[in-house]
Amino acid sequence: MSEMVGGSGGNEFHDYIPPNEARIKVVHVFTHEYVDALQFGYLDASGEMALLPKIGGDGGFAYQFVLDEDEYLTGVCGRYGWYIDQICFQTNKRVSETFGGKGGVSEFNIQAPREHEVIGLFGRYEWYLDAIGIISRKLTPEEIERTSSPHDLQKIEGIGPKIADLLIREGILDLSDLATTSVEQLRQILHEAGSHFAMADPTTWPQQAALGAKGEWKKLAALQEELDKGRRL
Repeated sequence: MSEMVGGSGGNEFHDYIPPNEARIKVVHVFTHEYVDALQFGYLDASGEMALLPKIGGDGGFAYQFVLDEDEYLTGVCGRYGWYIDQICFQTNKRVSETFGGKGGVSEFNIQAPREHEVIGLFGRYEWYLDAIGIISRKLTPEEIERTSSPHDLQKIEGIGPKIADLLIREGILDLSDLATTSVEQLRQILHEAGSHFAMADPTTWPQQAALGAKGEWKKLAALQEELDKGRRL
């Protein structure tokens, strides 16, 4: 279980988890000025879509975030004050749009540990979702054989499709991998790939990737304003 963020009101809920370790397939979000409620959908033992009970109040407009077949949740982010004002969901492949209002005095970004997936939630709710935390589990070795994320790699200033493919061939599959790869190792990969690749400057790539891996897209955008093809102006 992670830390819990949000207000102190509402009633506690625990172990909001699909049965039999079924993987979450869709997140229903009900929002207006705050996050009114959440609801997980999952595939049951017969392969049919089933729903957990809604956690939260009865208000808000309904939205949904549908996960791909090979996709799983890795974290939640957003803003909070007395309630959870905004929420977004991070997966092994992408970050959802942000759902909710424009308020909240504090940002939050709760991540499952590396090689874990989010399997459920805990927190507090009544009329709204007051507070939230995540419950995660370690992936099996088979599940850890991840699919690559070339589109995420290309969000890094200085990385295009060809360099993204090169990094994937070298086992750097996503932003988390890139964030933990040294600049020296990246330079060696580029140098060994030929003169065209060696022209690229990876000095800021791990720094950019670390922000993207944590879902800090605004901070990444601000950093990239200071860069030209990955190089500092």
